[in-house]
Amino acid sequence: MSTMRWSEAVPSPAGGGGPLDGALGGVPATPQIKNHSVTHHRGHLYCFGGYDGRRNHQTLLIYSLREGRWLLPSPAGGMINLGDGPSSHFTVRGVPPPGRNGHTATLATGGRRSRRRRHRMNNLIYDEEGEIGLRGEAPLPRRNSRDPPSSAEVEVRAALNDLAVAMDAMDAELGTEREAGNVNAQGGEDDALDNPNEDQASVEGGNGDNPTEEEDDEDAQIIIIGGWLGSGPLAASDMWVLDISGGLDRLRWFQPPTLGTPPGPCNMHSADFIPSRGEVYVFRGGNGREYLNDLHALDVESYVWRTVETHGEAPQQRANHSSALLEKDGVSELFVFGGWNGSERLNDIHVLDTATSTWSTPRVLGVKPHPRAGMTLTALRGRLYLFGGSGTSSKCFDDLQVLDREEMAWLDVNDQDEEARKERECYDSTWMVNRGATVGGGSGYSSNANRQASSSWEMLGGQDGSNSGGIKFADWRSYGGYQSGANNGPISGSANPNDEDTVPSVYVNGKPPGRRAGHTATAVGKHIYVFGGSCGTDYLNDFFVLDTDPPPLMKVTEPPSPQLYASRLRHFCDNAEFSDVTFLVEGQTVYGHKLVLSTVSDCFRAMFMAGFRESGSEKAEIEIPNCSYDSFVTMMEYIYSGVSPRIDVFSVGGMDRAIALLELADQFFLYNLKENMEGALQPAVNRETHAFLRQVAQKTNATQLESFCQYFERNMHELVE
Repeated sequence: MSTMRWSEAVPSPAGGGGPLDGALGGVPATPQIKNHSVTHHRGHLYCFGGYDGRRNHQTLLIYSLREGRWLLPSPAGGMINLGDGPSSHFTVRGVPPPGRNGHTATLATGGRRSRRRRHRMNNLIYDEEGEIGLRGEAPLPRRNSRDPPSSAEVEVRAALNDLAVAMDAMDAELGTEREAGNVNAQGGEDDALDNPNEDQASVEGGNGDNPTEEEDDEDAQIIIIGGWLGSGPLAASDMWVLDISGGLDRLRWFQPPTLGTPPGPCNMHSADFIPSRGEVYVFRGGNGREYLNDLHALDVESYVWRTVETHGEAPQQRANHSSALLEKDGVSELFVFGGWNGSERLNDIHVLDTATSTWSTPRVLGVKPHPRAGMTLTALRGRLYLFGGSGTSSKCFDDLQVLDREEMAWLDVNDQDEEARKERECYDSTWMVNRGATVGGGSGYSSNANRQASSSWEMLGGQDGSNSGGIKFADWRSYGGYQSGANNGPISGSANPNDEDTVPSVYVNGKPPGRRAGHTATAVGKHIYVFGGSCGTDYLNDFFVLDTDPPPLMKVTEPPSPQLYASRLRHFCDNAEFSDVTFLVEGQTVYGHKLVLSTVSDCFRAMFMAGFRESGSEKAEIEIPNCSYDSFVTMMEYIYSGVSPRIDVFSVGGMDRAIALLELADQFFLYNLKENMEGALQPAVNRETHAFLRQVAQKTNATQLESFCQYFERNMHELVE
């Protein structure tokens, strides 16, 4: 059984000193944002941009997975250490991108050659103020990010690129340091703005990114593309790079020269790094005026754009969709799901074979997710994990859907806590049915208190203390009606082999994130980190983690010895198997077992002790006088089952049977049976029977029944009126 587990990650307090400090003890005030991006690299989550209902964010945030806390941007150059552990601050050089939301942030990795080229280009391209141009030359005028590059800028960029390529042939040290650049204290946020993405949620930045810890990422970079800047009719068309190859102490923003034809303005699009091609594929969303479906690719070493010519039927125009990349056996497939086409939300799925540039629409088994936009689609170990999003009437979802590539099916995702509850209810019902017509004190195994005392995770498999010993077995050697293992419960009918389109099931437990859209879901190893988003006007900053492969739970599913005794002993009642004592009652033989009888009755124990006549032979035969056969067998059934017989004292002969069992219980020191018979006889106390029953009570030492008879006699006139 495939199992996953949700948990909430609560960031630990970080030291003060940064601009994000909250009011309580230096805890960073994590922004409540949506349409941001979160990208993972070597134990850190890089969060950029987003919208908080009033303005776009420009500040770069970094979350340390190892320390479980947000790191603070330094207000000045250099790293700041709090003195009692790793640094809690970082510094980013260069000019950061303008604040935005609805952009993409994609992790791209390369080799030594690409890293050296970018370092040299970075040193050549920017002067001390961050302007484009050869160092020592007059810089080109800075242009708006939406304006196309001038012919002069194109020429300079081309010349610089050619120069950088030529420099790769030079025998220079690989570790050439960047020249000192402008230190930026992370900027702030833009002025209040109207956000066209307010009623929609963006796809996750860096969809499909799932780098392993062992990858060669000396050239790691996060590529920011497009988004909504807060002004103008069109979305942004710019591209920025955050160089993270040098670690937290060498972060740097820069805007590299590009060649080819870029996508143009794009917002609520998706971008995925294709390692086999060394390119970032951008499936364009909206540009501010219309919805698009063109596909572009950026070479992450040369920064050359190209338009990807595809075959097959491409997905229809859309924005606010999600995409992710799955790779297996050298085949890279780009999945695109859902989104908004301007008139309705979608739930279709399309696959691009990146080797042949061919689109296809596969037949997917299982139940399709509801149409939605603003969800996340995260690739992990051959599966796509879809979470949240917004549906019709801006209703937000909180469901988790899983697409298995090998099965090409949406899996049946079940709440394991709810399944465990249903199993317990069914189990308890089966236990009550198996008790049949016998009632009495009961064992108390299946109590609500016991069930509530365990966590939902531990309850799976009957670890909540519910009665697995009360099941009635067909034979003492087997578990009739009981199935051991992870899914304890009554054995249900097998699946219909003629059913079609059956899909595997997965189970999820723990506390899941609430409803949201415009959040991020970032893969880190076997975990998926969900951060932020919004639901209506409620902007979020919480962190949840989905463990897609939690450690197996070591649980005890087999019944303990006392439960085995309780369930199996009834098989031996009046059974010659292993019998070592027999009773003669009204001329009939009743088989017994000394160990069982002496365990529950001191009277039987005394009979079987050395020195008593009844223990003299190897297999004793004991005559029971002045007792009916039916009453004695009923008493033996009680001893072997622990269930008191149900007797209707108002039925014909009912009171006599109860009195006979009361006398046997007193004779053989079966105190629980005696108390049950006292309770059974209590309703029979009336004007005609009270004196007789009081004498029976005195004879059998039934103090509770005697006390009730005396109470009745004192209050007879009131009770019979």
